[in-house]
Amino acid sequence: MTTVSTTLTTELLLHRAGTKSYWRGLTYRDAVQSLRVHSRHVAARVRGSDEAAYAVELSWSGTHLVGECSCPHGSEGFFCKHCVAVGLVLLDRGETVPPPDAEDVELRDVLRALPAEVLRDLLYDQAAGDLKLRARIMSSLSKN
Repeated sequence: MTTVSTTLTTELLLHRAGTKSYWRGLTYRDAVQSLRVHSRHVAARVRGSDEAAYAVELSWSGTHLVGECSCPHGSEGFFCKHCVAVGLVLLDRGETVPPPDAEDVELRDVLRALPAEVLRDLLYDQAAGDLKLRARIMSSLSKN
C-alpha cells in the first residue's frame, strides 16, 4: 500500500482541480488579495472575474487536500480556480498548508483567555450534540 503524504505540490493541485480549473487558477495568482497561514488551515481572499472577493480555505482531511471557496463553482463542492491560485501562491512563497495534526496554537491561546463559564457553556453546547464527546467528558469525571 502506498502512503500518501500531506505535501502541497503543483501536481496535487492539478489532480484536485482538474485540468481546466488548474490552468485557470494559474492566471488567478495575482488575484489573491490576502493569505494567512493558520495553525491547521490557510485562509485567503481572492478577487473573482466579476470583482467580487471570494473566501478560500485550504486544509487537510487526513491525507486529502480540501479546498473550500465561496464562489459559485466552489459552493457546489468543487476544488476551483481560486483554491488553485491560493495553493500556487503558497508554493511561490515557499509555504504550505499545515498538516492536520499540527498543534493549534491559536485555539489554545484563545481558550486560555476565555473565562471558565464561557468555556463550560461552549463545551456543553458541543457535547450536547456529540455523543462521543459527551462520553469522553463523562468518563473523565470517573478518572479523577
